[in-house]
Amino acid sequence: MVQLVDLAETKATLRIFHDDDDSVLTMFIEAASEAVIAYLKAGASIFVDGSGNIDPSKVPQRVKWATIFLVGNMNENRDADLDGVYELGYLPKPVISLLYQLRDPALA
Repeated sequence: MVQLVDLAETKATLRIFHDDDDSVLTMFIEAASEAVIAYLKAGASIFVDGSGNIDPSKVPQRVKWATIFLVGNMNENRDADLDGVYELGYLPKPVISLLYQLRDPALA
């Protein structure tokens, strides 16, 4: 269970004031966190140790924002057909713009 942001922080940022979707939001947080870490590759070693554990105090703010943006996108577009909106295998451009400088280009 990898989470770059916690549920309370995500809900506050996305202005979600009910608990009805907490289990779904938690799944979105885990999926978004894994996608962000996969995108960063070795760049994630700043805050992820060799065992896959995350040190929350070392997660850069831009990584948190990118993860929350991705969660918000997943939440808002649960039933939408997003084919063609995002290229297959790529994160949304706002997420990439936040993460690009942290990515390890040698492993891209």
